Amino acid sequence: MKRDTTIDLLKGIGITSIVIGHVRGYLPGGFPIVAYVYTYHIMVFLFVAGMCFKPQNNTPPYMQIGKRLGGLLPLYTIYSIFFVACHNLFRKVHILSNDIPKYGKREIIQNILNSLSFGTSERLLGAFWFVPMFFMAVSFFIIIFYKMEQIKKTIWGHILAMFVCSIVGIVLNYKEVYLNYHIQTSILGISIIYLGCFYKKYRMKFEKYLKWWYAPILGTMIWGILSLKIGMIELSVNQIMHPALFYPVTLIGILFCLCLAEGIKKVRPLCKMFATIGKNSYHIMALHFLAFKCVDLVAVRIFKDGNDVLGKFTVSYENLWWIYYIAGIAIPIAVIYALKYIRNKLSKLN
Repeated sequence: MKRDTTIDLLKGIGITSIVIGHVRGYLPGGFPIVAYVYTYHIMVFLFVAGMCFKPQNNTPPYMQIGKRLGGLLPLYTIYSIFFVACHNLFRKVHILSNDIPKYGKREIIQNILNSLSFGTSERLLGAFWFVPMFFMAVSFFIIIFYKMEQIKKTIWGHILAMFVCSIVGIVLNYKEVYLNYHIQTSILGISIIYLGCFYKKYRMKFEKYLKWWYAPILGTMIWGILSLKIGMIELSVNQIMHPALFYPVTLIGILFCLCLAEGIKKVRPLCKMFATIGKNSYHIMALHFLAFKCVDLVAVRIFKDGNDVLGKFTVSYENLWWIYYIAGIAIPIAVIYALKYIRNKLSKLN
C-alpha cells in the first residue's frame, strides 16, 4: 500500500519542530522560535492520528487499542532499556551530570520494568512523555467514537463529545491538574483527533483551498499572537497560553503545517527529505537528546571547556543552535539506516 506523502510530511514538520523547540528559546534577532513551534508541534501528531483512523465496526475497540499499543510499546521499551543500560556510562563520560544518581542493579531492573507500563526516568528520553500521552489520547478517542456511533443522532453525539472533551481538557490544564501519563493533555487532544478525522473525510474538498503561500500568512498570524505576550503553549507542563486561545492558535498552527506541506511537495528533494524525517519520527524523538550531547562532546574538546559545561541540559552551547538542529535529525536517521544496513547484511548471510 502506497504511503500518504502528506502524512509523512506532517510528521516530518512536527518532529523537526520538536527538535528545534528543545535547543534554544530565541533565534538571533529575538524571534521566539520555541514558543512558535510549540503552538502546533505536539497536536499535529494527534491530527495525523485522526487522518489515519479507519472505523472498523467488525473489530472490537479494545482490539484496535491493543493494535496501537503493539505499535508503540515495543520500541518504547527497547529505547528505555538502552538508555537505562547506558545510564552509568553516560554519567561517566559526563553526558549526564554528576547530580544524577548512579544506578545499581536494583535501579536498573526497576526502571526496565517501569518501561513496560510507559514509565521512564531517563533524562535523555525526556521527550518520551509524549508517547503514553499520545496512546491515551488515541485510546480515549476510539472508545468515545464507537460509543457515539451507537446513538441515533450520531453526528450530534460526536460534536457533543468534542465539546465536552475540549472543556474538560482546558479546565484540567488551566487548573494545572497533573494526571498519570499526561492524561490531562490526552483529553485536550481528543478534539484534535476528531478534526483529523473530519479533514480526512472531506480531504478532497479541503485540499482545493490549501495553498502553499498561505503558510507565511498563517505563520505571521502565529507570530502576531505571540507578540501580544499573553503566554505560550507548553503542554508538558500544562501551559495552554489562554483558555480561549488554545484551540484557535493550535488550529492555525496545524493549518500552517498543512500549507507548508503543500509547499514542500513542490520541491522534490525537500519533499523526499521531510518524508524520510517523518517516517523516522519515533526514532528521532528517542535519540535527538543523545544527538545533542554528541555535538557537546565534540564542542567541549574544541573549546577546551570542562565537564561541568558538558553536563548542561538539553544543550551546552546555544550559539551552535543550527548544528544541533541538523544533528538532532541527521544522527538518529544515520543510526537507524546503519542498523537496517547491518541487519540486511546479516539476514543475507543466514
